[in-house]
Amino acid sequence: MFSSIDDDAQTVNFREINKGKIAPGILYRSSSPLKGGNLKRVKETLAIRANINCVINLDDHDSVLKGLSEDVLWYRKLIMDNNVIALPMTFNIPGVEFNEKKLKSALQFMITHEGPYLIHCFAGVDRTGFVSIVLEALMEANLKEIVDDYLKSFESIYNSSIYSGAKREKFQVVIKLLSEIGGSKKINDQNLQSIAENYLMNNIRLSAEEVDLLKRKLTGMKET
Repeated sequence: MFSSIDDDAQTVNFREINKGKIAPGILYRSSSPLKGGNLKRVKETLAIRANINCVINLDDHDSVLKGLSEDVLWYRKLIMDNNVIALPMTFNIPGVEFNEKKLKSALQFMITHEGPYLIHCFAGVDRTGFVSIVLEALMEANLKEIVDDYLKSFESIYNSSIYSGAKREKFQVVIKLLSEIGGSKKINDQNLQSIAENYLMNNIRLSAEEVDLLKRKLTGMKET
């Protein structure tokens, strides 16, 4: 029996993020397209199908991109066109330890480049999941949508570096992450966007104008 492209996408944790007011065909997430042996070809097919034009790499140092992309030609072309930013980050909770300066650079890179965008780390679970949560909340996704999207990553061949399979739902990962960035506020659908906006402006230090530009990018609006 042959697998479908959708089955392959689930296996490698590649999917579109289209929650809230994020426009269709604008934002995607994945495990690393540069790693995974034969699975790199699956990720290549998916990325090309999605017309990926800009990559946010949360896993690798810039110095290794040339070597890693030697046999990943679509990715190498984006590197040569200056459409890839490499910002290796660590991520631990409790207490979100995430390099806020690097996240600022990543989001500013998105603002100044055209999509479709692909965000990835190694597995596409924790670091990518955190950035996805922030962007989904910013774009008015509801809590159920955000939780469902986060948990889909556990249906892939990859695991969380933080949570075991038995604990991931019990500990309500997404709610904990949102509580951390929201200053331990009680989370509900009504305050998700304001929590994301405050985090981006107060912690990440984006300006209000940059936050507005980021929203415009994610709704598919191009600068004139």
